[in-house]
Amino acid sequence: MKPPLDEIGPADAPIGEVPFDVEAGTVHVVAYNDLPMLERILSAHGSEIAAMVVEPVIENLAIVLPDEGYLAGVRALCDAHGVVLIFDEVKTGLTAGPAGAAQRLGVQPDLITLAKSIGGGLPLAAFGGKRDIMEVVVDGRMAHFGTYNGSPLVMAAARAVDEICTPEALAGAEARNVAALTTLAGVIEQYELPAHTVGLGVKGCVTWSTTPVRNYRDYKATDFGLAELSWLWGVNRSVLTPPGLDEQWLVSLAHTDEDMAYLIDDFTALAQALRA
Repeated sequence: MKPPLDEIGPADAPIGEVPFDVEAGTVHVVAYNDLPMLERILSAHGSEIAAMVVEPVIENLAIVLPDEGYLAGVRALCDAHGVVLIFDEVKTGLTAGPAGAAQRLGVQPDLITLAKSIGGGLPLAAFGGKRDIMEVVVDGRMAHFGTYNGSPLVMAAARAVDEICTPEALAGAEARNVAALTTLAGVIEQYELPAHTVGLGVKGCVTWSTTPVRNYRDYKATDFGLAELSWLWGVNRSVLTPPGLDEQWLVSLAHTDEDMAYLIDDFTALAQALRA
């Protein structure tokens, strides 16, 4: 959900936009990368809050990285107030590294959700966590329902992904991604474009802003016109990347340096056209 800013309250006291057909219960919204806001909410309502859900790296707004020490601060605040910390790694997962963003960033959540990358393109999701929390499901206190649980096809896919996506293979794909991002950053500098590159693991993006995007409101201030132009430019030249600023590209194990060159050449031609 990407609501207009005038519908989600002021920056220092945001509220969630709830669909008309949803009973959300009590939900407190805190801005990403804002530890003081989280501390205020937990100090006021910590005894009533069961869990905090956060993407360790936000990837529905291109790629938004955590500030230095932010996630460690979140972990410490949740511990201080007895709040279960849940990392949503549906978007990061294996693409952030062999053990996901949690390991890469050095912060351990209480629960973690996974999907997408661990299924090799097939419909698969998983969750796991610390023993004392998972025992609630194991001993039957909380029923665990799902769709196609244990499907032989997707289980075989997950096993294949586990065998194929070795640390060495992922490191190779990440190196190709980093090389492309470095070259694209050079193009941005050369043509003085109002943009910058962001990458994590095998994912990358060009964000059309001259300053880092640290949260949702920063994202809403980016240049969506140029982002859409960049996407359409590529589509019309046989380079299909995720549209606009919502998503990010992903370098698979099948991509080669030659493949990445298509992306670089396409973006360079766009930069030349913009400055012509």
